[in-house]
Amino acid sequence: MVDTTDMFETSARLIADAALTPEPVSQGMSRWFDYCEKVAPTRKKLWSQLRKLDFEADQRRLTEWLCSLLTTEPPPREINGFWFGLFNPCADDGGPSCQIYLGGSEGFDPGADSDEWVCNLSYMPEGRYANSQVIPEIYRLVDSIEEDDLFYLGEAFLCHGFVSLIVSNWCHGPMKSKLLDRSKQRAVVIGHDSGDFYRMAVLVPK
Repeated sequence: MVDTTDMFETSARLIADAALTPEPVSQGMSRWFDYCEKVAPTRKKLWSQLRKLDFEADQRRLTEWLCSLLTTEPPPREINGFWFGLFNPCADDGGPSCQIYLGGSEGFDPGADSDEWVCNLSYMPEGRYANSQVIPEIYRLVDSIEEDDLFYLGEAFLCHGFVSLIVSNWCHGPMKSKLLDRSKQRAVVIGHDSGDFYRMAVLVPK
């Protein structure tokens, strides 16, 4: 049985670490899989299978998507917060899936700890839905397991971990200037549409 309290606490700690220190995505994901192996050792074959996903290729795919989106549908300068949200569209076969999208808001308050502004998005570009292959694969293979609440280790744990590592690299690398653009300040938050919010960075010009 997955201890959900411990799992969410571990996830929050790992995401906070990722926000501060960018690293190669495969290297970072190893810690999330180590936790999965610890709490669900009977599924070691599954964790080994997921470790072999091409995280770097998906990072490149998502970076190209984001770069194109911000170029073709740039947000207004007044947008001071970005939300990278996980959601659950229907797959081509009609079953549930998981993917990420980008939205933006003018409501970020740098003096407040709350990130409730992500619930009131005004920047919703047509191309906001990403094309990750890793996120739906993790969802497909893990979230369907009802035994011992193991499905929590899918979207709620591993998908959040993957997104946090990708977004951290964006916030600390060459994509930072694209994310900030002409704005004086932009917060970057990840999470699920019906879940917790994790602030990854508050970007400002150098």
